[in-house]
Amino acid sequence: MHYAQACDKHVPEREAILLVRLDGVGDAALCIPALEGLRRAFPEATFGAVCSNANATLFSARVEHIHIYRSGQPVASLGGELAAVGYQKALVATEEVAGYELARASGAKERAGFWHRLYKPFKSLWQRTQVTRPVYRPAARGAAPEHEVETLYRLAVALGARAPAPSAPEALRPWLRVESTEDARAVAGCVGVQITPKWLSSGYTPSAVAGVLSEMFAELGDNRGALIAASADEDLASAILEQLAPSLRTQIRLLASLPLPSWLGAIDALDVLVTPDTGAAHVAGMLGRCVVDIFDPQDYERLSAQWRPWAGSWRCHAKRHLDMDWDAAAYGRFLAAQARELRAMDTPERRLG
Repeated sequence: MHYAQACDKHVPEREAILLVRLDGVGDAALCIPALEGLRRAFPEATFGAVCSNANATLFSARVEHIHIYRSGQPVASLGGELAAVGYQKALVATEEVAGYELARASGAKERAGFWHRLYKPFKSLWQRTQVTRPVYRPAARGAAPEHEVETLYRLAVALGARAPAPSAPEALRPWLRVESTEDARAVAGCVGVQITPKWLSSGYTPSAVAGVLSEMFAELGDNRGALIAASADEDLASAILEQLAPSLRTQIRLLASLPLPSWLGAIDALDVLVTPDTGAAHVAGMLGRCVVDIFDPQDYERLSAQWRPWAGSWRCHAKRHLDMDWDAAAYGRFLAAQARELRAMDTPERRLG
């Protein structure tokens, strides 16, 4: 046999796989089991991702190529950059028009994406023309939805991954770009709280949130704790910190406006993260950290089924209304009890840091 023919026969083309995810950090993190499933199916594959500015620094070096798409940017302006990589497969984990167009612009011959069949006929027909591996997703919200990770994983299965979706944190955390900093080391072993405007739903004020968290930290009896906030939420976090019980203010560290990899490092250092339903809950779960995840009471069963942390240990509950029967102190003690339960489950052998 001719040498060139032998090479062609025995050296398969290396797969290059593209993820398209154009929204925030938490939604991008939900794609990690899909990436891991494809890595297992194609162990020699290289990976790339089309990201937004918000999630562009989420992934570790396992995602070798990061292509940043800005809302409103002409898709054609990224076409050459995407085509140069030579992607064979594209996982379109978005229903934005630009996401489908970017997958086509990459030149990938296999493209998995969602469509809605007859529920949205015009949009569905267009979606169907953009992908080669259509995956049905109901347009209407069901009463008992599957977890969002499972929905996204069906796209990976269409491209060759095997079910079920990976759920072990030790397999998922390597996909995240975690940077350990002095801030992270300062909160190691703490209970931390992600501060977002979602704390202010159901009639809560910054003062009410401070009352709940004061009781929670006091009940836990820790000497340290953390409030974590994005730059847009730093003023809210500062207002809550100022209204904590005076004995706690010097014990609670405020970490605000951290770069994304440093924020991941801070979450990774915590014993337990307490958060309303946010992207912080998703990344903490993927890292194998314990999460107390708080959902608004309206439609709690559906929301928690679809958006609870995927991996790690967690407790979900519907947010408590503050009234005569359930005051801030009672809610704080409830949160402390949930954090203690999770700590008891999280043995040294299970911590993955």
